[in-house]
Amino acid sequence: MKQFIFSKLGKFSFFALGLGIIVVILTFAVTNSKITASLRAPKIVFKEDVHDFGKVERGPELQYNFKFTNKGNAPLKIERVQTSCGCTGATVGDKTEYKKGESGEIRVNFQTQGRSGQQEKSIFVFSNDPETPQKELKVRCFIIDPQ
Repeated sequence: MKQFIFSKLGKFSFFALGLGIIVVILTFAVTNSKITASLRAPKIVFKEDVHDFGKVERGPELQYNFKFTNKGNAPLKIERVQTSCGCTGATVGDKTEYKKGESGEIRVNFQTQGRSGQQEKSIFVFSNDPETPQKELKVRCFIIDPQ
């Protein structure tokens, strides 16, 4: 046994075994830290992603509030909201940080004036949720001429 330990093959075997153990430990540490980090992360969950106003007459401004909850274990921060078109507006309101279990809403306004037919507009919500840093919401309607 003593001869094996001091031989080239023995030294290489112990080196490879030690290196393998270090790789396993580092892999476990990195994986475990990602799991732990995701458990301590915010998570934005919307009640719905799409709202359909149905058939509406051209002219009035449509308004809808998308409700969300922070289902994560860290504070959720709404960084900004952005719309796909100038005819659509979206706001978060004064509050932009939500604790675990707290709810909020994204208020969306859509101008029907000057539009007709099928419409679909996107609203992008940017937050610190690591799984969904950019969430897309949609509003739809079919605009008809007033009678």
